[in-house]
Amino acid sequence: MRGMDVLKIGVGRTGFGAMSFCLALGFTLRVAGGTEPSNTKAPGGAMSTNLVRTYTLGKKVSAFPTNEDLSTPEAAYAVFNRASARGDEAIWGRLSVERLAWYFPADAKRKEVSAAAANEWLNAEVVEVQIYRGNYAMVFARIPHAWKKIIDIRNLELVNGQWLNAGNDAVGSLEEARKLFARRCAYREAEEMQRSRPPIANPAEHLRPFVEFLEREAMEPQAFLLKSLAGHRLVILGEVHHRPRYWAFNAALVRHPEFSRLVGVIYMELPSNDQPLVDQFLAAPKVDPQPVIEMLRDNLWMGWPDQPMLDFLETVWEANQPLPKERRLRVVLVDMARPWKEIRAREDWRKYDVDRDQFMAENIARDLRERPADSRHALFIVGYMHAMANLTRPGGEPMKSAGWHLREKLGETNLCVVFPHSPVMSNMGEVKGRIALGLFETAFARLTNRAFAFPLDHGPFGEQVFDASLDHLTADPFRNGYHAYLYLGPLEDETFSPLIPGFYSDAFVQELDRRHRITFGKNLVEGEGLKKADAEGFVQWMSRSWGQPRYEWRALGPLNAWEMGSDWEKKALAGKLQDWANETNVIQEAAVRLFDAIRKADYQKPGNWRAFPAPDVDYRVYTDAPGWVRWICQHFRTNPITAVDLGEVARQSNSWPAVSYKVTLKDGSKLEGVLPLEWNARAQQWFGVEGLDWHLAYDGASKVGGSRN
Repeated sequence: MRGMDVLKIGVGRTGFGAMSFCLALGFTLRVAGGTEPSNTKAPGGAMSTNLVRTYTLGKKVSAFPTNEDLSTPEAAYAVFNRASARGDEAIWGRLSVERLAWYFPADAKRKEVSAAAANEWLNAEVVEVQIYRGNYAMVFARIPHAWKKIIDIRNLELVNGQWLNAGNDAVGSLEEARKLFARRCAYREAEEMQRSRPPIANPAEHLRPFVEFLEREAMEPQAFLLKSLAGHRLVILGEVHHRPRYWAFNAALVRHPEFSRLVGVIYMELPSNDQPLVDQFLAAPKVDPQPVIEMLRDNLWMGWPDQPMLDFLETVWEANQPLPKERRLRVVLVDMARPWKEIRAREDWRKYDVDRDQFMAENIARDLRERPADSRHALFIVGYMHAMANLTRPGGEPMKSAGWHLREKLGETNLCVVFPHSPVMSNMGEVKGRIALGLFETAFARLTNRAFAFPLDHGPFGEQVFDASLDHLTADPFRNGYHAYLYLGPLEDETFSPLIPGFYSDAFVQELDRRHRITFGKNLVEGEGLKKADAEGFVQWMSRSWGQPRYEWRALGPLNAWEMGSDWEKKALAGKLQDWANETNVIQEAAVRLFDAIRKADYQKPGNWRAFPAPDVDYRVYTDAPGWVRWICQHFRTNPITAVDLGEVARQSNSWPAVSYKVTLKDGSKLEGVLPLEWNARAQQWFGVEGLDWHLAYDGASKVGGSRN
């Protein structure tokens, strides 16, 4: 369920400018709206631009010097091929870029290489080198295999004057290699755009058109949606899953008397094999949630125990009661089938493994075709990255979401796609700041954060680059993906949906244990750390996030980060490093809050180590955070803290503050040490760092967090 499948686990008015990449014969990158860079000859027949430099060689690896020369991409290619020819596995950890180096063991052993394989590595012919922005390169080489020729591609990045390994690809032709390089460059250019938002010299002037647009165009959200439903064959309402506030809005929309006059069907991102259960539920003379619960138990391996979603479906039932049968709302499930009763082994999934976006779009288009007599329109509620209408990947390839397919089938004018306000996040729930670095929310705050919706097809909001997804990088503006924006209030006070009471029985948890073994190869106890696979234990495990505040949404950074630009965090940290002496009381309070949280933590049921000792209190260990939690629970369960004495805030050698401490335990023993504190720019608070790593100090590890008397 993309956008989002989560359990929890200063731009100018025109954004960055729409960047497109036209790849001509020379694979020159052209900037839309600008002038094409002039090409100049480089040594060796190279063709250069201000972005890409290309040159040809026609030189075999065996013809390069045998020293470890990483000064040019082609020399580095020869170094890595010679290492492969001799079976040197240690080179990858030693000479790869940092993000890859840690994958390789430092003590990797030399492996045996056949004479034929070694011959291929040494006789690879470097035919072409392409360098982007002077720091990223691909080397294209022909490797003559016994059965075919391939183009071997070595990706390289310039780090401290050396071209280091950044990965390997193989394609069938030089043309394919060039296209791959162009795509990678396009991605890097889009990434650079988002990393290079400039600071805003005059924030008030920059913000003014956004606020004026909202004052002029924003509408009460229910009225906006009803107007959209009246004017479009299909409205796609994007969502982030498990948001009670948004499901409450959906339910209120259904209750409106105009809704059933305008809408005949609601499509939902739920397993289509369970359509009979939803039909049974809607046809029942009395509201009975059990068929819906049975359907929700089929969704994903752990089910979908979302109480606000159940409330929404019950609202549909209620809205239908006064209506004649031919005018009642239908609910149609359009997602891939998940018939768990028929899935006995992992390979059974293959028959149900489909392109979910295409599958959902085809189901919706078919249903619309098959009911021409109902002139009413339709609503599709789906994760917002399934909803987008026409976003493209860097380089121009369309992101073929369900919304894209529906746009192709129904036409642009028959579709309205609504984006729900959210953090910048990934499909798996990783959160990284605010959309447009808080620019949108700053404007919303000027209108007292009241709920509203507004169009994106014109105005300054739609011009901003779409940056809401960590999974789908694009240089396109918001309006390419979505036609409207729905805002229901600040992110910081949202919660995760509560569980449906009774959803998990002992028998159903045994079924989940079976599903977990099929899906992940381990049972619940082994795979998820449950003490026992029963309803009580599973509900406790799920309740670490379900029904809880979305604490990660409270660490998004300040609303005015857009004023400082992309490097706002660096600037914020530099400011705190310089000025923290003016807030020693706040730093002391942060230390007190950390120790209080440790004293009040539940040692019997500590929950998720990421939220320990309290969801709103941060502490960073040197290593092994779960081990830190275990140490505290094991030791303080029987020998709790009775007193904490803190010293004055003092400056460390790295210029950050620290507080000395002496902790007295029930048996009279003491824990003493120094607690460094640093500033979390996203959470806007001080947090402890490593000084309480008692699990390392007393368990034989070399990193010591304190001293014990």
